[in-house]
Amino acid sequence: MSVPEDALHQKLHPARFPNMSLQMAAILGFVLERDYTRPVLAEIVVTPDGHVLARPAGEVGPMAYLAAEADLRANLRRLGMAAGLDDAEWADYAARVRQRLGMELGGQVAEDRP
Repeated sequence: MSVPEDALHQKLHPARFPNMSLQMAAILGFVLERDYTRPVLAEIVVTPDGHVLARPAGEVGPMAYLAAEADLRANLRRLGMAAGLDDAEWADYAARVRQRLGMELGGQVAEDRP
């Protein structure tokens, strides 16, 4: 069963999380293909040694360091749990993270839910 696009975006929208950093909002925008920040991130790369690099839209030159892959994965998991995603929404969110970042979030288990 597919999740209605708006339901996932409403639950994960940065406006629901007033303490979300602009950097995290930009990463989430990249994952969900939404413009939550200006500039938006045009490219995110996870390096083989576990670092996350990004390039804002319209920029040329070297990519900027964002985070360690493990930290970003943990933050994305916590965000999904804090948003109260149901199983179908979690599966959709995890698939988008996998597709856009090449990163596995894993399943949402009952003891992880808020």
